[in-house]
Amino acid sequence: MKAIAGGVEVQTPSAVYTADKVFDSRPPRYLQPEKNEAHLLQSFLGYVITPDKLLSETDCVDLMDFEVAQQGNTQFVYTLPFSENKLLVELTRFGAAAITAAEAEPVLQAYISKHYGNYTIVETEKGCIPMSTAATTVENIPGVIPIGGRAGAIKPSTGYAFKNMARHAETIATALQNNTTPNTIESAARFKFYDRLLLLILLKQPQMGKQIFQSLFQKNKTIDVLRFLDEKTSLYQDLSILFSLPILPFIRTWWYDTKVRYQQLLAPVALLLLATILCVVQNSSENIFNWTQGILFTLGLFSIGIPHGAIDHLLESGHLEWRGDIRFILRYLGMGVAYLFVWLALPSAALLFFLLYSIWHFGQCDMQQWQPEQKRPYKNWAWGILLFGIILLGHIAATNELISNMGTHTLPLNSAQGKLLAILLSLSALVWGIAERRPAMVLSALMLAIGIELPLLTAFGLYFIGQHSLNGWSHLKKGFKTDNLTLFKKALPFTFGAFLLFTITLICMERGWLDAFNQQKMALFFVFISCISFPHVLSMHVFYRKHAKNQHFEKNHNN
Repeated sequence: MKAIAGGVEVQTPSAVYTADKVFDSRPPRYLQPEKNEAHLLQSFLGYVITPDKLLSETDCVDLMDFEVAQQGNTQFVYTLPFSENKLLVELTRFGAAAITAAEAEPVLQAYISKHYGNYTIVETEKGCIPMSTAATTVENIPGVIPIGGRAGAIKPSTGYAFKNMARHAETIATALQNNTTPNTIESAARFKFYDRLLLLILLKQPQMGKQIFQSLFQKNKTIDVLRFLDEKTSLYQDLSILFSLPILPFIRTWWYDTKVRYQQLLAPVALLLLATILCVVQNSSENIFNWTQGILFTLGLFSIGIPHGAIDHLLESGHLEWRGDIRFILRYLGMGVAYLFVWLALPSAALLFFLLYSIWHFGQCDMQQWQPEQKRPYKNWAWGILLFGIILLGHIAATNELISNMGTHTLPLNSAQGKLLAILLSLSALVWGIAERRPAMVLSALMLAIGIELPLLTAFGLYFIGQHSLNGWSHLKKGFKTDNLTLFKKALPFTFGAFLLFTITLICMERGWLDAFNQQKMALFFVFISCISFPHVLSMHVFYRKHAKNQHFEKNHNN
């Protein structure tokens, strides 16, 4: 299906059709559900029967009779009389897998025999309706109007769609009369939340389905239940209905849903609190502050900071098994050594290059974590510039001392000017995070703003270990589809090498063997970091590109 001049072209295996407008009622295309989402099926098998005895009631429909075998799912019988000698009896399942004829027929036949005696089957119907809170994707083709399930008419928790379709038809008719584009169907946020909780319960605790639905209809007026399912109730009425249901499964599922939805905020919140605490401790006792940050950063450096960059050898092959490749090691070390010579020959150029690739790398990692609605390379650069601007300008005196010891030119700013610029950049980062609607980005901006009041190394360490390394580690774990312990074991050889080098350096400093470099030791440290991080940045860039391609493939494959 594609847009053409003056309309839409639809290609089928047998013919090609053109029209001014096309109504698209194909099944919806669901994306892969998130952890706090569920994708179930409402599958059914029904018989239209003529019983030997005439029906005494023909004006009542039985929506859900749960007095049947549940078979490890949520199952009920739906009964709809057509006349006194003809009715539909249907067995319906809410479950991850569709019900089969072999599963449904014995239950259905036993139910009919129990309630209606002997009968004759006039016709059989079967079907399957998706019940999903996963996001859908719809092509935006001019002239193509999604309808039915394609337009979002199916209510996830019930599979009902007819009334939504009827209302949507009125909307479409009005839009066509006004020569505008009709919208797809969108539920209110709170009803999406209710649907998500119920489907998660039905997926993870299918034995609770019978009790929940029976409570829903037994403890509430039918008209109120139907209005609730039709999303026409007030918040007060919603709460009245929800509190009539078994409360513990909903509380447990709500807690699980909350943890999954906000798990990305746990680390940023903890990091913001840590930065605040360090500020308080610094103002109270410098000695306690030095000991506290020394312990925290040493633990952080060797638990996540170094390990997140100690598996670059695995990125080369793309899998967790690595038998050792001397060519990779030589190439990796060779890039670091070559960069060291650049530092010796052209320190200003080396520093500029260090800043540029660090800006890109940190920005790329953060944007990969936050997943803005529109991923663009310029956002990596923009966030990286804000990040380094806040940290470096917010500590301009320490920054100038550091780059002076590197043999490069300093920045013509005093502390007050640098701090003012850093605050303005922090506000820019904060506004950007709010505009992107990314709470983690907002929290990061606040943490960086608080870091202005901390020493340069402390502010950088908080970001590098608590945000960059932690996010990078989670991306690697997801990319390799493994767990923390396995990944840490794979990083252990190179982490141990870094620890050994760190220990030797401390011993040398303790014995005074590095006194000649006392003024330049911080500069030497950053030069060393730049040399080993350069090949790491290249490896991670390749990893992120492969990861993006895999995500694109999985998305298209699932569609």
